[in-house]
Amino acid sequence: MRKFIFFRISILVITFFVLQFSSAFAFGSFNPMLTKKPTVVNKDLLKSGMVFDLTIMGDPIATKEQCVSYLLRHNPFPLITTTPKQLVDYYYLEGGIEGIRPDLAFAQALHETGNFRYGGDVSPMQNNYSGLGTTGNGVKGAWFPSPEIGVRAQIQHLLAYTATRPPLMSVVDPRYDLVKRSEKFGQSLTWTNLNGKWAVPGNTYGQMILKIHEKIITEK
Repeated sequence: MRKFIFFRISILVITFFVLQFSSAFAFGSFNPMLTKKPTVVNKDLLKSGMVFDLTIMGDPIATKEQCVSYLLRHNPFPLITTTPKQLVDYYYLEGGIEGIRPDLAFAQALHETGNFRYGGDVSPMQNNYSGLGTTGNGVKGAWFPSPEIGVRAQIQHLLAYTATRPPLMSVVDPRYDLVKRSEKFGQSLTWTNLNGKWAVPGNTYGQMILKIHEKIITEK
């Protein structure tokens, strides 16, 4: 009788753990495809006409071809020191290294440069695609020796806002340490979290980038 009771208890215990494991697997605890960092939905953005806020880190949503096509539709003669295709390639290369969404970083550059028309304090020869170091009143900001390094600096600056780990490549962002020493270091999960941080006052800074990104994906 005791052996029978022990056998029944053993079966119940084993069944319990099998069910627990199956549930965990089904709902993503052991499924790497379901545990990847998700897209963040910020319903507060309904008021501004933008529903989906995206994480700064993550995989691209738009293709390289969509990025190039969007740029050339809005500015057939961009003021850059390389080809549009090569510039987009740099975004996907550098963004991929650091885990930053390259298509959104490119959308940020489109916003900052006016689709690479410039016209403000920064000149095309600076290879500065994100206004690093510019403060207005003629301050031109950072200069970079090549388009690739300019893209890398932008990606590293985004990393400083969204993560506390150091960049995997040598730091070329001249303002990385400024962010690292501030309370803003690693505090921005999404693009709208950059509001009032990357640009001041910049209350809708992230939304403007997200709207450009949406057009990159949807425009024909």
